[in-house]
Order: sequence, then structure tokens, then C-alpha cells
Amino acid sequence: MGRPFGQSCCGTMGLATRGRQVLLEALSSLRPEPFDIYRMVDPRGHYQLNLDPRFPLVVKFYAYSSFTSMLRFNWHERLEIYVAVAGNGRFRMGDRVLEFTRGDVIVVDNLKLHGVVDCQGARRWGLVITFLPELVCNPGSYPCDAAYLLPFFSRTPEVHPVLRAGDQFFAPVHDALGKLVECYFDHALTGQARQAGCKAHLLEALYYLARHFGLGAASFSDYGVRRQQSLGFGRLYEYLWENYSERITVAQAASMLGMNQFRFMKFFKKATGMTFVTYLTHLRLSCAHRLLVETHRSIADIAAAVGFADQSYFDRRFRQVYGRTPREVRAAAALSN
Repeated sequence: MGRPFGQSCCGTMGLATRGRQVLLEALSSLRPEPFDIYRMVDPRGHYQLNLDPRFPLVVKFYAYSSFTSMLRFNWHERLEIYVAVAGNGRFRMGDRVLEFTRGDVIVVDNLKLHGVVDCQGARRWGLVITFLPELVCNPGSYPCDAAYLLPFFSRTPEVHPVLRAGDQFFAPVHDALGKLVECYFDHALTGQARQAGCKAHLLEALYYLARHFGLGAASFSDYGVRRQQSLGFGRLYEYLWENYSERITVAQAASMLGMNQFRFMKFFKKATGMTFVTYLTHLRLSCAHRLLVETHRSIADIAAAVGFADQSYFDRRFRQVYGRTPREVRAAAALSN
């Protein structure tokens, strides 16, 4: 982004430091909670977080300690902003892996499998702001309200989804997020006063993010098209979850999104970081793992139930993914009980 006339690099960095300080001061009285969302992530990677339908916004301040569970990579229908509060590391979104440093703000592509790959530092803290798009823009909104969501719905793959120190709008985004955190966790504020304050600060942050990504020329129809694509992809995930044991072809999946097979395969690979066939196989194996641990059904029965007609092929693929055979997983589960 260009620098305002007369503003030096040192001036930009000074503003960035002050903006970041606002957020750090807002977080200073809070204790981060352990990042432990795994019980809310199902085998297909869907992260179910129940939001208040009257005000669908949640702010979480996390401490990260482990980077081994694949369930830390998830997808959901909510929009999400991730802020690296402390520590340097990598963040995955689909087939992209982004490096981040302290203070970076990442606009998450929520329908892609995403999450922190790793993080280094004495403190490994992150702030997650997640909300439903309807909080900001809905069918009854004025067209200009869609501009707040353009960083999520109208960003092209070429755009780098990270706001860094030194960027023109880093300070105002951090300042707005700091005020959002302060308002969200202010127990003296209640009811609609708290909600109105949180929404005002969220909109301010989204406004500056839209300015940063240079999306002012995007139209309301662009937002609508991308929103419909997102809903369609969510329906595909639901269909795979409900029918994973059946024979599902690429052609069937592509038709659900109104795409040809070539475009669909590229689209799906970017969203999940894996091919459609690989994703479906992982989904089946994840369900098989759960059945091995939680039930007494035979391994042959479980293999057939999740869509594998050949048990030897099932055993081989299971071991490739989990490093142990189905029999070894079942034995380990029996010992732990």
C-alpha cells in the first residue's frame, strides 16, 4: 500500500507501535485460555461453535502449546480474523501456508481448512475474532454495508491476506481491535450497550481492512456471488458428511456447486489443501477411527460401513494416515479404558 504524503517510514512504524500497544493494553488484564477446540471439531474438520443468534460474535484469546492434532485445521461458516499476539509462526489456509510475526492480522478464508501450523516463542498467544456475516450485512442492509465484508468475500487468490506492521492501516486496525477487546470483556457493560460498542469497533476494523486490501471498487453483486459460493461449499461438506460411505464421484460433487470438473478440482484443492478423493478418504478413515475406539464392531464391518469394499486396502490406507493398523488402534483404546 502507498504511504500518505509526508509520512516517513519511521512515522509509519511509530503509528504501528502505538496501534499495537492499544491492543496489548486491552489484553493485559486477560489470561489466555488453552487452545482446546478439538471436542467441537468433527471428523470432516467442521468446527461447530454455537453463537448467540441475537448477537453472533465471539472473541477468544488463546495460548497455544501443542501442534500435533490435525483437528487444529478446521473450517466453519463464521467469518474469522486471527491476530498473532505473541510468537512467530505459520498459519495454513487450504493449500497456502503464511508466515506470521507478532502483531500480524490475518483475514481467514473460513471455508478452507485453516489453523496455526506452528509457533515459536516463550509466549505463543493468538486472538481470534469470529462472527456471522449477517451481523454486518444481511438482505435488509444498505448496499454500502457489503463493503465491510469485501476482504472475506471478494479477495482474489493473488492478494496476500495478512496486514503487517508498516502497512498504512495497521495502526487503525489494531486500535479498533483493541477497543473491541476492551468492550467485549468489559463486565461493567451489559446488554445492548455492550453489543453496540462491540459492533461499532468491529465495523471500524473491517472498514480499515477493506481499505488496506483496496477493494473499494468491488460491487455488492461481487459479495453476493461469493457468498452464494460459500453457502454452496458448505452444503457440499454437509453432503459428504452424510453420505461418505456411498460412492461419490468428482462429477457429482462438481455439479452440486455448478462447476465443471476441472474448475471444481482446482477450487477444492485450494480450499482444503488436498484433492477431493484424498479428502473423502481422510473423512472415511477419521470416521473409522472413531468407530474403532468407541464401538465393538468388527474391523471388516467398520471398513464396509465407511465405504471401503476391500479391507486390505482399508488397512493399508489407515496405517498411512495414523501410523498404526486398525487393530493396533483398537488395542490401544482398550488399554486406555
